[in-house]
Amino acid sequence: MVLEVRKPLAVLFLGILLLAASCGGSGRLSKSEYRTRLTALDRDVTKAEAKARSSVVTPNATVDQIRSALTRVAAAQKHVGDEVANLKPPKEAEAANSLLARGAHDLAGEVGAVAKQLATVKSRRQALGLVQSMLRTSRGATELDQAIAQLKKLGLAPGS
Repeated sequence: MVLEVRKPLAVLFLGILLLAASCGGSGRLSKSEYRTRLTALDRDVTKAEAKARSSVVTPNATVDQIRSALTRVAAAQKHVGDEVANLKPPKEAEAANSLLARGAHDLAGEVGAVAKQLATVKSRRQALGLVQSMLRTSRGATELDQAIAQLKKLGLAPGS
């Protein structure tokens, strides 16, 4: 009778151990894993911004080309914000990670709004004026700068 009770308990205990082992603990990324993920995301957004910059600074760039470039930057920033929001950073990077995700989303919204405004603009000069105005007052860019400064202090920023 004692053996009959122990066998189900042993199976239950073994099942609990296997379940706990398969959960992988907290699921947090290590510092190097987190930095690697941020570096890959940084590379993606840098490519989109470089393409946009080259479109914008070309003397013959049309308003449509500028708008298209900004739309791509907004999409890249939104993607980065989504990806960063889904990361499980090291505990000490939680606040910076949240700020980084919020900043990318906010910047995506700001850039996207300017891209939509460009639909009513006729001249390249007006288009560039809108872009420059947005960049001077961008809450998203400020949040990104703050988040990166925090991550640098922690040694977790891309390239640190």
